Amino acid sequence: MNRIHSRPPKVAILTIHFGINHGSVLQCYALSKTLCELGAEVVVLDYVPARYRVWNNVKIKYPDKSLPWKLAFLFASSVIRLPQKAVFRSYLKGHIALSGRFSDSGELSAGCPRADLYLVGSDQVWNSTYNGSKDKSYFLGFAPEGATRASYAASIGKDELTEEEGSAIAKGVAPFAGVSVRESKAAEQLAEHGIEARVDLDPVFFLDREQWCELASRKVRKEPYVLVYVIAQGYDDMVRQAREIADMLGARLYVLSVRPIRMPGVDRNFLFANPSDFLALFRDADFVVSNSFHGTAFSIIFRKRFLTFAAKYNARIENILALTGLERRLVTGRFDEAVVSEEIEYAGPADAIARGTASARVYLRGLIEEVSR
Repeated sequence: MNRIHSRPPKVAILTIHFGINHGSVLQCYALSKTLCELGAEVVVLDYVPARYRVWNNVKIKYPDKSLPWKLAFLFASSVIRLPQKAVFRSYLKGHIALSGRFSDSGELSAGCPRADLYLVGSDQVWNSTYNGSKDKSYFLGFAPEGATRASYAASIGKDELTEEEGSAIAKGVAPFAGVSVRESKAAEQLAEHGIEARVDLDPVFFLDREQWCELASRKVRKEPYVLVYVIAQGYDDMVRQAREIADMLGARLYVLSVRPIRMPGVDRNFLFANPSDFLALFRDADFVVSNSFHGTAFSIIFRKRFLTFAAKYNARIENILALTGLERRLVTGRFDEAVVSEEIEYAGPADAIARGTASARVYLRGLIEEVSR
């Protein structure tokens, strides 16, 4: 008979938790918290690949930009991003159980902590454009021989894969005890390569509005405002359209972005907001405009009126909007004034999310129970 361990099973998470991205931190926090609630001891592997050093990251994210543009961006990053990184690093250390730091796959293989289950996800861990096509770490090959490996809500991110990319992902996840992805498109892509995957919600949906409010900053902003949460592409057009929406609603315009230059029409620009500040800004907003998956997710969690502007790697946004029946909130060009004025009935979306998180907990509990035997 199998003997149940007297100690809690240990789960090591590998995800994209670092950098200046509120959603990345909060999805990691939510997954860690949920696994702990299911009875596991959790550690997040503090893997920050060397390619994410500022200059390397500039070259990866903006390959088509000229060298003078990249150098100018690097200079601006050194002035603004280093303090921003310090804010996020401090927050991570205060809210998430981190392992020692690793910067390449060799260090992971040599020094990763022992665990009963190695779990990769969420966020775009299998997006080779972001994560380096030669880095196989996000397929958990560094885990000790015989270790149990699985994924939760892992994202490929890309709408289209080359044959080489699809084969590489399929090969990487073939030994997994369970394959869970975040988008239906990712499941279809894996199915084309003989891998059966389940589709699960991003971890941020494990926590409800009240639980996120407990983590949010206490400062309450009582004046009406439209919040713009923008990731990289499309900044200028989004802010211009958001200013129009704010004028329609008689509200001020707040922008939460890493971009240091405030556009005309922006009333407040939040450059150094930590994840708890992010939550408070969503909590108190009258309306949200975003081009981010997690901007969309937290708009739904906090039950806000919102618009999401189409962005690069759009499948994950389309997927959550389809699941919740909120497809009309997606903007592909110019916003529709009628949609802005519509109230959103959140009973249906809440039911869909509740069903999704219940199914996801069953999956995670099954993995934990399996490694406990």
